[in-house]
Amino acid sequence: MSRAWVVAGFCACLSSLPAGCTDDRGTAASPIERAWESPGGRNSSAESQAVTRQASPAQSSAPVSSQPERPVSPDDVLAVVNGAPIRRSAVISLLMESHGLNTLEGLILLTAARQKAAAMSLTVTQADIKEAHEDALRRLAAPVVGTDRPPLDRAAAENLLREFLTAKNISAREWELRMEQRAFIAKIAAAEVARTSVTEEQLRLQFEQDYGEKVQIRHIQLASLAEVTRAKALLAERGFEMAAREMSNNELTASQGGLMPPFTRNDPAVAPLLREAAFSLKVGEVSTAIHEQNRYQIIKVERHFPAGKTSFAGADKAKLRARVIDQLKRQRMEDLENELFNSAVVDVRDPNLGTRFRNKHRQRK
Repeated sequence: MSRAWVVAGFCACLSSLPAGCTDDRGTAASPIERAWESPGGRNSSAESQAVTRQASPAQSSAPVSSQPERPVSPDDVLAVVNGAPIRRSAVISLLMESHGLNTLEGLILLTAARQKAAAMSLTVTQADIKEAHEDALRRLAAPVVGTDRPPLDRAAAENLLREFLTAKNISAREWELRMEQRAFIAKIAAAEVARTSVTEEQLRLQFEQDYGEKVQIRHIQLASLAEVTRAKALLAERGFEMAAREMSNNELTASQGGLMPPFTRNDPAVAPLLREAAFSLKVGEVSTAIHEQNRYQIIKVERHFPAGKTSFAGADKAKLRARVIDQLKRQRMEDLENELFNSAVVDVRDPNLGTRFRNKHRQRK
């Protein structure tokens, strides 16, 4: 389960209905149809079929009498529309079918992370959860940065977050759940990385990333050759930046017109083919489609940055080490999400949800 945080895992997934839910044509009744049936004043589809089969030809055109209304508990009435109740249980059933699997996955990860933290005697506080939220705001407001983070414009960042959650149909409670997950995972990753010794080779690699020759590109990330063809046509019509905003599958950089942070020739965060192409192009040149990691990329070089004049001997080793630790921690966080989720022993007791969970995660041991 990919969990690169940009919160992709929050998209609601619609699933198939339980066996046996059919309408009078023998097709599956939708969750909305079932949820909005009048709780007592309308026959179910199966009941309607039974009455129709039992009626004689002469009676077939006569109105079918309603079954006696079932009693509705006041506690089960969520709303009343023109005198007809909408049951709380019907709404919960619909929410389970539309959002249940996604929510369950989030709770599985959170539970596993809590257990891991407890086993390591780690405590996560509200301040840790708040810091996870702050970090998310920084990355949402400025996903494309250099070696130093710009000051956070809180009002603009919070507004971007609201727009993001609305666009992705993510509730405030779901976001809080995600931040709690990230807080636990960050605490575990930090504890593990703290036991790691930073080597001279890692410091030199970080020095190269901070002070070495860099290139900055815009990119359009695409899923298929058909998308590549459409993107090339849009490039000729609208230009690279607008084409990236409209077509790139990378949501973070798409909002920046495809702009990526500057990177060096050996930056491990950038795919090798992309690095090679970027350093072979001149400023303003656009590449052909590059196939890497099951995706296609079209890039345009924006700027070349010469290497800095600072030598490794003169560099601040404490700052280099801090950057190495931060990168190791973030990489460990991404790996931990997959490890914790995939290694959890999960027994889903709800039959429908269990079937959907097993179908989605067939590779689980």
